Amino acid sequence: MKASYSRALVWSLIAAAFIGPGTVTTAAKAGSQGGWYYAPYVILAAGAGLLLMEMVARITLVSEQSLGQVLGERGRWLAIICFGAVLLGCMAYQAGNLLGALSGIQLLIPVNRLWVLLLGAAAFAVLWKGDTRIIARALSAIVVLMGLVFVISAFLLLFSGASLTGSSRVASATVIGLVGTTIVPYNFFLAAGLSKGQSLGEMRLGLVSSFLVGGSITLSILLVGSVATSFTSFADLARTLDTSLGGMSKVVLGFGLFAAGFSSAVTAPLAAALAGRELLGRKDLALTNTSLGFRIIWGGVLAVGLLVACLELDIISVIIAAQVANGLLLPFIAAIVLVMANERVLLGERVNTWWQNTAGMLVAGFLAYKNFDLLLEKLMPSNQGFLPEILAAVYIIGIGWLILSRSNHSRENY
Repeated sequence: MKASYSRALVWSLIAAAFIGPGTVTTAAKAGSQGGWYYAPYVILAAGAGLLLMEMVARITLVSEQSLGQVLGERGRWLAIICFGAVLLGCMAYQAGNLLGALSGIQLLIPVNRLWVLLLGAAAFAVLWKGDTRIIARALSAIVVLMGLVFVISAFLLLFSGASLTGSSRVASATVIGLVGTTIVPYNFFLAAGLSKGQSLGEMRLGLVSSFLVGGSITLSILLVGSVATSFTSFADLARTLDTSLGGMSKVVLGFGLFAAGFSSAVTAPLAAALAGRELLGRKDLALTNTSLGFRIIWGGVLAVGLLVACLELDIISVIIAAQVANGLLLPFIAAIVLVMANERVLLGERVNTWWQNTAGMLVAGFLAYKNFDLLLEKLMPSNQGFLPEILAAVYIIGIGWLILSRSNHSRENY
């Protein structure tokens, strides 16, 4: 069946979902550190996200089961661990979402940190009502405007003759943060849900377009950040945008950050509750606002986010730390996706091809290497040797063994 462009457009939600305050902050910080030197990692993150999301969407399309059902059939413990990973990721993001929205307001009017409580109350009201579609559409339009501003500014910078290398430094933590802000764990459930009722062609077209748009905006923010003399606050970024927007930079960036932060502050708790409903297999966790279990999950995510946001912590550091925390979860999630995408019981003849497995293993191995490099750098700052490479190789071998064993088992039962 020929792919329908109009139906594929629903995948723009994926791009909107990862262009939040975390993306703006991490990409701008990366730009100020290394500018162009981080561009390959942005492209890699977008490609890795596309590769893994396609596998997840293909699994749910072909098997005609939700992602939670598929994981649940492989063991209750696996479903619980995956829910824990998604829940922790959403909690980590939530503080950054609220602080990002607050930073947007602070660019427009002078307010103190306690205004984050009003943002939390507003998010609570939207989540309690249960229908987030209207506000999501309105705020997404503002986020798109902010993204367009960065794209135009980056385009102008390319022809300005300015140096786009920042301080010419590349750090493992920033690389992991860029990957973590692009491949958002709860987006796997969003991808699984959006794929329902579509053909494989529509799904792939939609995913390609969404990651192309999202990756272009992230790369544009990176380039704009590369000419910032410093990046310790969003005011620094606004001053950099002054070259193309003049006095409007604070207004555009302020409204954009507020919209991105607040919409994400609603999305993250909601995504955690949706993941809980699927992965924990609780029938009472319905999507309606009458479900106590559903409210407990999103309420917990919102409460933790508010607690961290109210602490006197540096806003930029909190937001970047959230992206790094999510990046640290990705090797675990990538391994699960790769193994499931090779099971013929689920996919029949639609299992991964050799090149998809090769690309997936390389991506997962790179993520594992960067994670081990960062963790060992903290534990053994003076003498790591080849330990990160060795651990990454063991990780890849482990995934390969799991893929072969599960593939052979599913072939026997196919």
